[in-house]
Amino acid sequence: MRSGEAVALRPWRRTALATVGLYGHFIRLAFLKFLAYRLRYYTGVISYTIFVAGHYYLYGALFASRMSETGLEKIGGLTLQEMITYVAVSWIGRSFYFNNIHRDLSRMIEDGSISLQLIKPYHVQNVMMFEAVGEAGFRLIMFSLPIMVVVVPVFGIQAPPDPLLLLWTFVSFCLALVIYSQFNFLIGLLAFYLKNIQGVMRAKMVAFDFLTGVILPFSFFPEWFQTVVSWLPFQYISYVPVTIYLGKRSGDALAEALVLQLAWAVGLWLTARWLYAFSVRRVTVQGG
Repeated sequence: MRSGEAVALRPWRRTALATVGLYGHFIRLAFLKFLAYRLRYYTGVISYTIFVAGHYYLYGALFASRMSETGLEKIGGLTLQEMITYVAVSWIGRSFYFNNIHRDLSRMIEDGSISLQLIKPYHVQNVMMFEAVGEAGFRLIMFSLPIMVVVVPVFGIQAPPDPLLLLWTFVSFCLALVIYSQFNFLIGLLAFYLKNIQGVMRAKMVAFDFLTGVILPFSFFPEWFQTVVSWLPFQYISYVPVTIYLGKRSGDALAEALVLQLAWAVGLWLTARWLYAFSVRRVTVQGG
């Protein structure tokens, strides 16, 4: 280069491999963080077993009463054994996809630390999603699998009619992780507009267990209710993966369910992306 010639500066760009390494690092850090508090997940195995046991005896009494009155062995298209399996798989799945992105994001917004995230060379939404993946990996190994080891033999949980459905159920729960995480991210963004979202987060926790089908399968409800929820994304968090496990969706119905689940995952991701970009404009940092 000759003296006095202008030097063209190129903007810094991270390579695709470096990006994979960066977000992979967040997955690893999240896994290690939760590994440090693994004792509380061991106690969680006990609490989840109690939840399943409570539903086991509740539905046992309900089905016994139903059979004595009408002679029918099914309620909402499910036998007693299918109902117990539904409850167990629902709670096992919940132990996998559950996270507190909304709580962490709202805390950063309320204490102002979100401003520090804005100057770093990564996107907060991506970071929180990959941290959720790391947490889900930890939960799968240290929480979901131990729950399975306990509840499957104790309550006689039945296997899916086709072993391949185990794979599709896991794929569906992985998509449920994305949907659940993006819902939480959207709820956390409300902290930009509200002074405190503790009430919203409590309401969300109760509503989601109901709307996702963890507490009751949608087939127990009237047809108009089933029609309404079929147009909403909540069923793809728990109800759809569990009905896949039970063999209630096969062939074209299975493919349609997974495609729609993927569409909701992408749609919610893009919606959260747009709302985050709009909301950060409200951030004001004052020195002094």
